[in-house]
Amino acid sequence: MKLTNKVGYSAIAAAVSLACGAAYAATITGPGVTFSAEGNAASAATARYDAAVTSVVAADYIANDTVTLTLTNGEFQSGTATNAVATSNVTCTGPNGSMVLGFLSRSGTTANYRVTGTTNTQVGATCAFTAPILRRSMGTAGAVTTLAWSANTAQSQIAFDVAAAPATIGTARTQFTSPSSITTLNGIVDVDSGRYQFTVASNDGSVYTGTEDTLSFTTQNRSDDGAATLTSIVAVISGDFSFLDNNGSAGCQVSDLTTGHGRASATGGTLSVNSACSALTYTQTTAGAASITLGAASAATGTAVTNGSVFTAPQSFSVAPLTYAYAGASGGSTGSGAVNFSSTGSAGAWSLNGASVKIGYMPYGTGISRIVYLTNRSTQSGGIEVTAINDAGVACPAFSGGTSTAGSVTNLSAALDAGVAACYGADFRGKVAFDITANVPANRAEVYSAYNVNGDRVAVINDSNGRP
Repeated sequence: MKLTNKVGYSAIAAAVSLACGAAYAATITGPGVTFSAEGNAASAATARYDAAVTSVVAADYIANDTVTLTLTNGEFQSGTATNAVATSNVTCTGPNGSMVLGFLSRSGTTANYRVTGTTNTQVGATCAFTAPILRRSMGTAGAVTTLAWSANTAQSQIAFDVAAAPATIGTARTQFTSPSSITTLNGIVDVDSGRYQFTVASNDGSVYTGTEDTLSFTTQNRSDDGAATLTSIVAVISGDFSFLDNNGSAGCQVSDLTTGHGRASATGGTLSVNSACSALTYTQTTAGAASITLGAASAATGTAVTNGSVFTAPQSFSVAPLTYAYAGASGGSTGSGAVNFSSTGSAGAWSLNGASVKIGYMPYGTGISRIVYLTNRSTQSGGIEVTAINDAGVACPAFSGGTSTAGSVTNLSAALDAGVAACYGADFRGKVAFDITANVPANRAEVYSAYNVNGDRVAVINDSNGRP
């Protein structure tokens, strides 16, 4: 059939479109970029993304037919019309003809055009638009921003040549992710050095050069469109860092990291410690490789450290979710967020090549006394350290249990009672669990534990002998 009345073209196209569906639908294509969720959410009102969008029409148009671009999960740039969408005429050109679209109006999510002129058949003609889209509307990670094309006939406002699928402008994703290349702490604390150092395969009992343990990881900062400006990344590592205290009385201070024995250092960022010696805070101003080294020897000769406290082991370390601080694009607002250090938050653990024995409980009260002995079958003597926690969950600071002499049996009962009295008071009544650490070889040490109630002895199983 030959069409001579051009006024009917778009009406016939609409009827064909209704009958045949997407077979006669326009095709609209967008850039499909990746946006920073944090950067776009915090961007200024002037921050915009100019999306290059093309639509290939699949039908003939006539004068006064209308075209609508519809934005989903986004917002056309606010302000004057010239900042919202291109207001000049858009010429759609194809293999056999062309048409001109004149700008009519826009809202936050729509832009409207009217056909002002056509030549020959427009099927296959390409219309190119630049859509300035406000970034702040794309602030949710995983959100997809799209732009749809639709047309309506001039006479009866029947939809035709509606794009089968909208164009993907972009997808937002989080700019900051969990660190990669994580190496956790795994030092073995050496009792031969009095727990001042870690063991090394070549250790001859006097030289400790290189006995360091390192926590390393690489922080992430993606460079997606509209990325926020990173200002800091903070990681807090929890553990017992009392070995940093070089005077044993004032708690940990920043000077403990920079002067004296300097048993903690960092590359890629800066390090600080809290006064309770329970947390190291590592700060970066740019993302990248981080390295935190613990336990370095104090002198170039590599001799054992002579100041500072001993390493606490066994113990585990953890890292809280890393905190990112940033500023939005084009002078936007500041923001912050957190990402997990890892799936578990673990930063590793230190083990001990000496004796570490847990006594599950010991009762305290009228008519009760404790009977605790440490047998040392080795040829090495070493100091004994004890920590305690009562049945109310109150922990005691570490206290001395004396010295375990080579080839001897040491009575710990009085030392345990003195530590409990100092911590909980002389009249304490209740149960106390003890951790006993001795700087002697683990496989040559054993603890006997029991208590006496009005002349009756009751044995307590501990984890050195596993039996009454």
